[in-house]
Amino acid sequence: MPELDLTLAMADYDRTAALRDGSVKPAGISLTYIVSPPSETFWRMLKFDEFDAAEMSLSSFLIARGGGVPSARVLCAGVPQRRAWTAIPVFPFRAFFHTYIFVRTDSAIRHPSDLAGARFGLPEYQMTAAVWVRGVLQHDFGVPPSAIRWIVERTPEMSHGGQTGFTPPDGVSIARAPEGVSLVTLLERGELDAVMPSPYGGMTSRLNKTYVADLTRSPHARLLFDDSMAESVRAFRAHGFSHINHTVVVQNRVLDAHPWVALNLFNAFAQAKQQCYGRIDYLLRSSVMAAVAVLDAQRRAFGDDPFPYGLGINRRALETLAEYSLEQGLIKERVAIDDLFAPTTRDG
Repeated sequence: MPELDLTLAMADYDRTAALRDGSVKPAGISLTYIVSPPSETFWRMLKFDEFDAAEMSLSSFLIARGGGVPSARVLCAGVPQRRAWTAIPVFPFRAFFHTYIFVRTDSAIRHPSDLAGARFGLPEYQMTAAVWVRGVLQHDFGVPPSAIRWIVERTPEMSHGGQTGFTPPDGVSIARAPEGVSLVTLLERGELDAVMPSPYGGMTSRLNKTYVADLTRSPHARLLFDDSMAESVRAFRAHGFSHINHTVVVQNRVLDAHPWVALNLFNAFAQAKQQCYGRIDYLLRSSVMAAVAVLDAQRRAFGDDPFPYGLGINRRALETLAEYSLEQGLIKERVAIDDLFAPTTRDG
C-alpha cells in the first residue's frame, strides 16, 4: 500500500529536526517538511490554506473556532472563507512571553505595574504571545488591557487579524505604527514606553520589522525583568505551566479520508522530540560542558520535558489561554478544548 503524501509547514526547531531530516518518519506517510517561519506559515494558511498540515498560532485558531463554528473562518479578498482544520496536541513553541518586554534604558518603568498608562508596541494585538502578556499583566500584576495604549506594527493586509476579521474589543485603545517604522525605532525615539517584539524570524519586510535581537542590540532598550529566568520560574510555580504559543493543525479533508493520520503524526512529533533531548544531552556532556549547568537549572525548574505534548498535561494551560482570549474580547464564546483536537490524540 503506497504511503500518503503530505506537506507539513513548520519552523526549523531542534525538536522537529528528526522529522525534517527524515530520521523519524510518521507511519504510512511520506512527509514533505517545508521550513517556514511561524508568522509566515500562519499568514499563508489563513490567507491561502496552503498546506496539508502546519504549525498554527493558537490565538488565531481559537478566534476562528471561538464563535462555535466547527470550521475556521477567515477572510480571502474580504470574503469569509472556511478553513477546516483540526489540531493535534503538539506544541512546538512555548516560553514566558512577558519576560520579552523591553523598555527604554532610561525609563522609570521598573515593575510591570508601572506599565499602566504606557504606550506599548507589539507586532499585532491578537498574536498568542500578546494574549499571554496581557493575561499575566492583568492577573499577576493588576494591569488590565484597557490601562495600556497598544500600538501594532503589522499592516491589516499582512496581519493575521486581517485574515480572521479581528476587530478591537470595546474599551481598548489600539493604534497602528507609522508605516515602515519599526517598533525599536519608536522606542528609541521615545514614542513608545515598552515593546514586546516577535520572538522569532519571519517575513521581515512584510510581517515583522522588530525582533528580540534588534532590541538586545539597542543601547536604548533593556528588559523589564532584570532576571528573566527568575521571573519564568515564579510564573511556572504560580500557574503550573509555561505559555503555549503554537500547535499543529491538519486539514479536515485529510482526516476525513484518513483519520489515522492524526495519531501517526502525533507519535512522530513525540519521537522526534525525544530524539532531540537525547542529542542535546550528548552534545552538552561531550563538547559544551559549561552549558550543563544551564540544562540542569532548566530541569530543576521545569522538569525533564519542558516542551510537553499531549492534551492532558497541557489542559490547564490551554484552558487558561482560552479564558484570557474570552476575557480580552478576542473570542465571543467559551471554547471546549477537546473539540479542537483530533479524537485519537485526546489523552484525557
